[in-house]
Amino acid sequence: MTDTDLDTSYTALCRALGEVGEAQAPLLLSMLSLALLARLPDAATALPLIEQARDRCLKEPLHEPTQPRQTA
Repeated sequence: MTDTDLDTSYTALCRALGEVGEAQAPLLLSMLSLALLARLPDAATALPLIEQARDRCLKEPLHEPTQPRQTA
């Protein structure tokens, strides 16, 4: 996939996520993930990709945990 193809695909994914809304975003991502996993030749190819994504999420969270607001 070229950089342009990747950008086009990522933009389409972002738009689709926006269209389905925050509540349905996990479902869309799950459905897409399963469809893409089904295109791989075997679990030996898929498992390292899953581990890599998990590890990055655990290592580099997008959001820091929020602290409760102090009220006066």
